[in-house]
Formats: sequence, C-alpha cells, structure tokens
Amino acid sequence: MQNQMRERQTAMQIAWTREFLKYFGAFYGLAAVCLTAGYEKNAGLLSPILPLSFVFAYQYDMGYGTLLQRIKG
Repeated sequence: MQNQMRERQTAMQIAWTREFLKYFGAFYGLAAVCLTAGYEKNAGLLSPILPLSFVFAYQYDMGYGTLLQRIKG
C-alpha cells in the first residue's frame, strides 16, 4: 500500500513538472529572445540567461529525463 502511494506521489510530481515546463519554456524562450535583442545596447542583459538555462535543464531532466532514476540509484 505504501509503495502504491509513493508511486502515485512520484507520478504526480512528474506530471506537475511537465506542466510547469510548458509555461517555463515559453517564458524562457521569450526572455531569451528579448534579452538577446537588447544585447546590442547593454551587454549585461545576457546574464539572466545562464541561471534560467540551469533551471530549464533541471526541470526538463525531472520531467522527461532520468533524474528520478538517478536519485533512486
């Protein structure tokens, strides 16, 4: 019974991550385009892209990658 509840909780977490990734991916793409367009005037505008890339990569790995299998292992 506990194993079934744990599997449901994991499935719910993956589903939430995939849903979040849709919205964050849209935000990330729009931010990357806008910040790159403003790069000509101010070079410091590209700095937020790096941490946003790490967050996007982590969320993608959680939703569609093997992060949970690596954590269990």
